[in-house]
Amino acid sequence: MNEPTETSEPRRRGQEYRGARAATNSLVTAAGVVCVLLIALVTTPISLSHLGLVEFGIWSFVTVTVGYISTLDPGFGNMVVRYGARGRIEGDHLIGARITTVGTLAWLGIGALGLPIVVAIVHPLMHHLNYSPGVQSAAERFFYWTYALVFFGSILATLSSRLVAVGEQWIITVIDVASRLIYAVLLIVLLVHGMRLSAIVIATSVQYAVSYLATLIVIILRHGTPYASPRGISPEIRKELRRVSGWFQLNSILETLTYETDPIVISTLVSPTATGLWSIAQRLARQITYFGYIPNGNLLPTISAAVAADEGLDGLRRIYVRANRIIVLIGVGMAGIVMALGPVLLTAWLNRPFLSASTATILIALGMVAGTPRPATAAAIFAIGKVGLGTRAQLVAFLVNVVLTLALVKPFGLNGVLVGTLCAKVCATSYLLVRFSRMVESSARVLILPWIARVTLIGATATVTTRLLMDRWEWALETRWHALDATVALSLLFTLIALVVIRLTNYFSREDLLWLRGAMPRPIRRCFTDRAIRMLSGS
Repeated sequence: MNEPTETSEPRRRGQEYRGARAATNSLVTAAGVVCVLLIALVTTPISLSHLGLVEFGIWSFVTVTVGYISTLDPGFGNMVVRYGARGRIEGDHLIGARITTVGTLAWLGIGALGLPIVVAIVHPLMHHLNYSPGVQSAAERFFYWTYALVFFGSILATLSSRLVAVGEQWIITVIDVASRLIYAVLLIVLLVHGMRLSAIVIATSVQYAVSYLATLIVIILRHGTPYASPRGISPEIRKELRRVSGWFQLNSILETLTYETDPIVISTLVSPTATGLWSIAQRLARQITYFGYIPNGNLLPTISAAVAADEGLDGLRRIYVRANRIIVLIGVGMAGIVMALGPVLLTAWLNRPFLSASTATILIALGMVAGTPRPATAAAIFAIGKVGLGTRAQLVAFLVNVVLTLALVKPFGLNGVLVGTLCAKVCATSYLLVRFSRMVESSARVLILPWIARVTLIGATATVTTRLLMDRWEWALETRWHALDATVALSLLFTLIALVVIRLTNYFSREDLLWLRGAMPRPIRRCFTDRAIRMLSGS
């Protein structure tokens, strides 16, 4: 994400993580996100129709509940990326493989230690939710399988980080899309043949197995051994791994307790039906982070390489601001479309507007867009070894979320829970941005506020205008085809308004757009004509 014009010592500066390579990774990732979105558009309504709202809610509830195991994640994936990128700069090409081995063994150990606890709590938990006997039995089996798949997925993610560490994120995207296609076909076939929750388990298992084997083969063919003995890790790196893993685990626990407890709270204190509505709103709103975080995957190896090459705080600030301005703008754009067109999008997708989930969709979208500056900030913090700062920000979010959720869940139900999560994300993001600005010897007034105020104005103007028009367009909700037509028309209107405000606020300077054009692959570069740059920058 840094300037692609630098030519001196390209290997030492980690040129494979910058410029055209970073743009290519981001564009392939974007194409992958679109493919995954299309798969979800097809599979979700089919799954909902065959499972029903209750079992659909069980799917979300169990997946999120078992996902709490990720709170024990010491951050092995990020460590593989950080040290793997540094190793390429410093000449240690096995460090990534060694940390991958440590991470794999650790996940197997965590899974074995946690199994007795899972066996003890699954039956009482499912009984407490008052499902029918047949549904409860299926839900318990689904819980156990999902538990195993979470650990397999964590091992897969650790292995995949080897490719991110060498600037080949695009390969991960290709493998992911191919395996998801297999998952989608298998899931639909099994659902049509009468299998319900077990269809999800079988399809997901096949998807993970295909991804793991493909990733393993690619690493062996392109980079040699995927794993290596941990004994070769130096004492200094071992000490740093222990320190960083401790902070990561604490941060992960706090993050999960803050943001991932919503379905449990909703299921136990509101209703299972409300959990189903939350799941529908969540599936729509999470497109914000899917698209917004596309460039973020290149940031950690880029900054890690820059730190290893001693490029200084000026280089770090430049990389951070340029990357975050793009990430947050994409996130704001996606959030605006979700908030402005929520009922229309749901009608086009599920053939029902789900108006009762409209407010929930807006609150979830606001929470997600409030967190969009955080991943880039966290990547920069981790790359320079100051992981404790992110944990303190997460502690602030946890305390805010607990207080507000307990106060609002009874009077406001589902929406009260989501308001607590939204406020927690706003507080955590604000705290993190202020402290990070000081850490890199700047201030939020200089490093953050100039562009974040403008991107907020861009998103608010386009969203409010489009939403007001959508609310008056009742024809758009009559049928799925009407909703599709309205989605296209209103999305174009939203984009036009956003581009006008981008121009009026001078969000991008001419230098920014010229840099972006220079970083893009040649086919995409043609879209950045001189006339287009003048129209967007005003110069």
